Amino acid sequence: MASSQLDLPPFEDQHNSSNHIGSMLRGQTSKFAYPGSDSAFSNTVFLSLYEEEEYFESAQSRGVKKEIDAADMSIEALAQPSVYFILRLFDSLRGYHKGYLDLSGRHLERYYILQSQWNGFLCSFLKLETTDDEVIETSKQAESWRRFRHKWRLPESVNHSQLLKCTQTVLRDLKQHPMPHFQVIHLTDLPVEVLDNIMNLASLDAAKALSSACGLLNEIAQRHLFRTWRIKLHVPSNVNPFNVEYSDIDMPVMAHYCRADLEANARFVLSTQHIRHRINKLVLTDEWWVNRRAHSNENNPFALAIDFYKSVTRTFCSVLKSSANVSTLVLCNIELGPELIRRISDTPSLHTLDLHLSRVPRVVRQKLLIGTSFVCPRIANLRIYMDSSFQETHSQWYALLICPNIRTLSVVQYGVGPFPSEDASFWERCRLDNLERVLLDNVDPSDLIGFTRWLITSPPSLLTHFKLHMDWAIPDVEVLAVLSALRPTPLEILVLEGLAQAEFDVFQAIGQWFPELIALTLVRRHNRNQHQNKLALWPHSSWEYAKYLEGFKRLRHFCWNYLTEYWDATPRALIAFESNFGGITADGSGVATHSEFHPDPDSILHAAESDTSTTATHLLDAELSDEAPYFLDSHWMALPFIAHCPTLESFSLMDRAVDMLCSISRSSQPSQVVLTPKYCSHLVDSCWDVQQWNTVGLHWPSLPPFLRTRDG
Repeated sequence: MASSQLDLPPFEDQHNSSNHIGSMLRGQTSKFAYPGSDSAFSNTVFLSLYEEEEYFESAQSRGVKKEIDAADMSIEALAQPSVYFILRLFDSLRGYHKGYLDLSGRHLERYYILQSQWNGFLCSFLKLETTDDEVIETSKQAESWRRFRHKWRLPESVNHSQLLKCTQTVLRDLKQHPMPHFQVIHLTDLPVEVLDNIMNLASLDAAKALSSACGLLNEIAQRHLFRTWRIKLHVPSNVNPFNVEYSDIDMPVMAHYCRADLEANARFVLSTQHIRHRINKLVLTDEWWVNRRAHSNENNPFALAIDFYKSVTRTFCSVLKSSANVSTLVLCNIELGPELIRRISDTPSLHTLDLHLSRVPRVVRQKLLIGTSFVCPRIANLRIYMDSSFQETHSQWYALLICPNIRTLSVVQYGVGPFPSEDASFWERCRLDNLERVLLDNVDPSDLIGFTRWLITSPPSLLTHFKLHMDWAIPDVEVLAVLSALRPTPLEILVLEGLAQAEFDVFQAIGQWFPELIALTLVRRHNRNQHQNKLALWPHSSWEYAKYLEGFKRLRHFCWNYLTEYWDATPRALIAFESNFGGITADGSGVATHSEFHPDPDSILHAAESDTSTTATHLLDAELSDEAPYFLDSHWMALPFIAHCPTLESFSLMDRAVDMLCSISRSSQPSQVVLTPKYCSHLVDSCWDVQQWNTVGLHWPSLPPFLRTRDG
């Protein structure tokens, strides 16, 4: 339940009260946005019940934008009739008796105030009596009702019957729960470490609300509220980039004011020490360049002079310099010029660089090909996002020369058009001796060929994680070429998403070339129209692929997108019907106890034509729960793979995300195996924790930089 900040009695002076919600919001509000806010001028925090509804209804009724100051709106709303005042009283009192969560705290003193208001309301409401005379009744009732509405600030739209129903609901709850629940343990009684973890896991809006509750929570939340700070050269939302040339907007003047807003935001950060020292992730964005791409280069209304950007770059660099604890820098549509590169290199705490549709100018590219004048040796994690529709974003590849000591590399491409070919000497200059984890997502075929050739000539000796994701299916021949180039590397995690054929040759090559793999994920494209990691038909039966896992010595996790109907893996559903679901509850949440309910795994292994010399699985049990009812039995597909790979600990199916995860455990006897399947519910956005053997969020988890870099 939301916070039920106490509303003041009807005739008390609200404007001078220190507890008034408007003054609280004023203390939390500034003209600068909270980090993460979509709006550049709004950081509204709603602390009271129905405050959000009240705020937006008032804004809509007056025809103003949602960015209006919530503090001023709350003060003015006190003088306006509103049904939310009385509803806030009702729900606050019900919350005490029903034990709802309350950000204001269910304390005894506050309950006495609420009870006093409730008693006053109930007495006033019960005095609204009728008489026998209809004429007198109408006249007296109208005057009495008018005074009642004025006292309790009710709008004219509220009638007696509506209020009677609400009052009856409160009385009914008080009868069912006569004793109020007072708060004994406070949130602030928890250890500071626990509160810090709560703030870390909370969303930004929740963390802002918690920080407004008390000084202790505010102090703890400061470390998390300002972890991410966004500074952008914004374009006003009322400017349409597609028809701005036909409007009467003076674009150079608007650009001047937008730059002034950017500089004001930067001055605020520079003058607020407790904020800039808590910034861990700094996001710099140029929205003018985004809108510039919507027009041709001729007479582009968003084109700005070179001198205009000099002060913008200096502003970005000054904020980066003052952020002593920044570890991640995100550049969105920013030109990675010499001044910015030097500032990145001089920031000792920075170890992660994200480039979103940015660009490296020609002068920097030329110097990188002839020397190492622009080097950022402390960057350990590099993430590049490019779009083939904007060919200047392809120059972000040169960030590999700027950051030679990276440990993780993610290259993600959007669009389907071709990119221009790289300079012939680019890959010759590329040296990534510390590279450990690589993600290539929809990279251009020419880039993939260049990267493969670089792997052949300069294979990273520390590479342990490699993922290749292609929306458009990639032939097995090209996949084998990439895998062949990876043979000298100590690969442990391999993810291939987008196989076109997925024949036995791929399985056989992986088993022979990478016997030390710990996790293997293979995703096939069903046809040319499938571009997501959904279930797909494979060219052979599932058990025919199992024997190719014999070559792995340490494989613990195997995931693929093999399409099979839930009831096609075994005749388990038929056996369940024949045994009248013995030992199983109607909802499938019980545990099967009937011996005939489990199919004979020997017959399954025999049908799979598994090698009898491998460890056989003679006794198997599957734990059932609400997540794995009796009709879902695709986890039995794991049996042949378990027989051929005794080190396997999990077997999973992928359908966009991991759809089924089957944990494999072995008892003291080698022949006994227990499968514990878990099926993901598609009704909720739940996803298994798979970051140990696949990427999460288009990149591998960040790694800290080496203490000693190649450049010393």
